[in-house]
Amino acid sequence: MKQYLKLELLVELPADLEVELIKPPTPQVDNPIIVEPDKKIIVDSDKKMTMTVDEIAEELQVSNTTIYTMVRQNEIPHIKVRGRILFHRATIEKWLMNT
Repeated sequence: MKQYLKLELLVELPADLEVELIKPPTPQVDNPIIVEPDKKIIVDSDKKMTMTVDEIAEELQVSNTTIYTMVRQNEIPHIKVRGRILFHRATIEKWLMNT
């Protein structure tokens, strides 16, 4: 596991100095991609981490009944939280890449 150290530098600036802070652009990723060699998946951070049966059915362009059948037969990675079936977006994307 890689570990990173975050450092903050505090500097006192003269009062008459004008400073403009520039935020680096964040890359917009529409579709996840596999990056070699670590095989990490880049996921759009604006999307939710989990999806419902309705959302996954829409994403995969299949019916809700198909998703429920796949869940019942353990054909698709899922979790159950208090009776709700949820799908972890990154796990589903990785599963799709491997099938």
